[in-house]
Amino acid sequence: MTETILLPPRLDMTALRSLAQDLSSATRAGRDIDLDARDVTHMGALSAQLFIAAARDARAKGGTLTFGSISERAVDQLAMMGLTPTRISEGAQ
Repeated sequence: MTETILLPPRLDMTALRSLAQDLSSATRAGRDIDLDARDVTHMGALSAQLFIAAARDARAKGGTLTFGSISERAVDQLAMMGLTPTRISEGAQ
């Protein structure tokens, strides 16, 4: 079963607190996670760390974490950190 999580435009501390709970619940349940990041305009290092940790947790439980949709701006911000959506989905291995 796949759970789609719609990400807010700005992934700040307030958004990440709630998102961390959603990701934790999904990984505990062993669900595949599809992140919908089409509206994201601000993605910093803390959000990237959260997604990498969630991807690793999901993989450890036999699931996956992928970006079904992602804005060009979010892709550019990840690239500035040396990351891609695929690298995050792989747990930045």
